[in-house]
Amino acid sequence: MNNKNEAPKRNIGPLSVFLLIIAGLIYSLLFPVNRIATENGVPALGYVVWVSLGGGLILLIVCILRCKLPFTGRRHLLVYFIGGVIGLAAPMTLLTLAAPHLPSSVITMIVVLAPLLSYLFALPVKLERFRWLSVAGLLAGLSGILLILIPEASLPEPGMVGWVLLILLVPVLFALFNIFIDLYAPPESDGLQLGTGVLLAAGIIMLPITAIAGDFHLFPGPSAEGDFAVLYATLINVARWWLMFVIITMAGAVFVSQAAYIIVLGGFGWQALFFGGSVSGYIWAAAALLLLGLATNTLSKMRLQRAARPRYRNSI
Repeated sequence: MNNKNEAPKRNIGPLSVFLLIIAGLIYSLLFPVNRIATENGVPALGYVVWVSLGGGLILLIVCILRCKLPFTGRRHLLVYFIGGVIGLAAPMTLLTLAAPHLPSSVITMIVVLAPLLSYLFALPVKLERFRWLSVAGLLAGLSGILLILIPEASLPEPGMVGWVLLILLVPVLFALFNIFIDLYAPPESDGLQLGTGVLLAAGIIMLPITAIAGDFHLFPGPSAEGDFAVLYATLINVARWWLMFVIITMAGAVFVSQAAYIIVLGGFGWQALFFGGSVSGYIWAAAALLLLGLATNTLSKMRLQRAARPRYRNSI
């Protein structure tokens, strides 16, 4: 007889690892695509509308095919719209505005601070308990950011520091989104239903803002490169939500959090492929500190997970 408290079995095999690598590479591709879009005449707000609303509509089709539509109760709608603001509309707008002004590798490094900040924000609301390893990971990650900000030779241009400070709001928003979802997401919604609702809500929120600003992007735009960048970003968002949902279902949330390492490395690879240029030693050192921080935080989570795993004795 199965014990109802038994943890669900996880299949952490070659397929899970392969999907994790693909998810990390796809997500890190979003940051150079943002830059390509803005440098080819796509307005920031119009870009966010297409990425969120277009992505949400595609995921809605997937939900229809699964016969699992997003729930539309009052609580669900509230979660979608608040989550849409802090988890997509606001951070995606910031990422798009900063894209032409910062190397995509630097933006990627800053964004993946979100798991470390999520731990910090989870402490006051008692979603997490104090763990020295996680605190050490957070300090290592923040030290990496200081290596980007403080030395004059770390960034290609001194004027980029202001954009780094602005983009630091993005992992803060993502971390707040994680805590909000953990606290208030209705348990009957799965990750794909929730993602669909959040994307659609973000698009609906951005529509009037974009209309007031007169910042819509209409097809065909000023260049084919910009139009294709909008399409790619929309598909990247869809693929990211879908892959994360599949991987969490297969292997669990702790495993999927390790995509952050691939995202960081992918950020450097895509930067070199699309834009070239050299990276300062300070940036490499910052990346090493960030990866160390992420690894330490993951190790802390794995230890906690093992300690909480129930042990069963055979009964006769």
